[in-house]
Amino acid sequence: MSAAAKLRVAVHGAEGRMGRLVTALVDAADDCELVALVTEPGRALPVGALHPRLPAIGQETMGALLPRGCVVVDFSLAPALPGLLAGLAQAEARLVSGTTGFSPEQQALLARHAERLPVVHATNFSIGIPALQMVLQLLARTLPAGFNAEQVETHHTAKLDRPSGTARSLAEAWGRVRGGEPAPVHSQRIGGVVGEHTWTIGDQEETLVLTHRAQSRQAFLRGILPAARFAATRDSGLYGLSDVLQDLGRTA
Repeated sequence: MSAAAKLRVAVHGAEGRMGRLVTALVDAADDCELVALVTEPGRALPVGALHPRLPAIGQETMGALLPRGCVVVDFSLAPALPGLLAGLAQAEARLVSGTTGFSPEQQALLARHAERLPVVHATNFSIGIPALQMVLQLLARTLPAGFNAEQVETHHTAKLDRPSGTARSLAEAWGRVRGGEPAPVHSQRIGGVVGEHTWTIGDQEETLVLTHRAQSRQAFLRGILPAARFAATRDSGLYGLSDVLQDLGRTA
């Protein structure tokens, strides 16, 4: 693929742990061109600080400096959302976001933005989590009313949100289908555990146990490039990773 035909990708939250992994992922992809690294407002970094070819620009300058129509992959913090959306609107850039912890007001802000420009938002970009979500929704439709569900999520001690964004998303997906009281979520922060979500669903006679376990942070990267390619082909809308995977299945 020629350089002119490559998908132009910028990384927002480039100084973070996931931001650095995404930077390396995009750099290694034959069909992508890493065009910018974005960090906190007022914190520009020179070439070589994060990347041998690119400087890191402050968020407040991204709207003017990003290539028009590029895809921005965001792994940052929820308070950065208003500035991120302002920069995206100015550059008419598409968004793939794995940031968690959005308030209902921030979720509404993201949804309004998606009416103009495409957004893929997922709390987890592993392949197994959307598969787990689909199984949970199937069970929520199928199992008799006597079956109750609870979720335990376990992450490393440095993870700030509790419960995790993924755990909340899974619980919301179950609740949308099942109705009634939300499934309880229990959180554990232990050592260096990358990420684990276990659902126990049962009644007085039977129990089902479903677990998704990420063995490395590489698991959280698997859906990012497919999501970026997906966002590049859409005009507007708020999508999830399940939309991306279903689109891949149709075009395979």
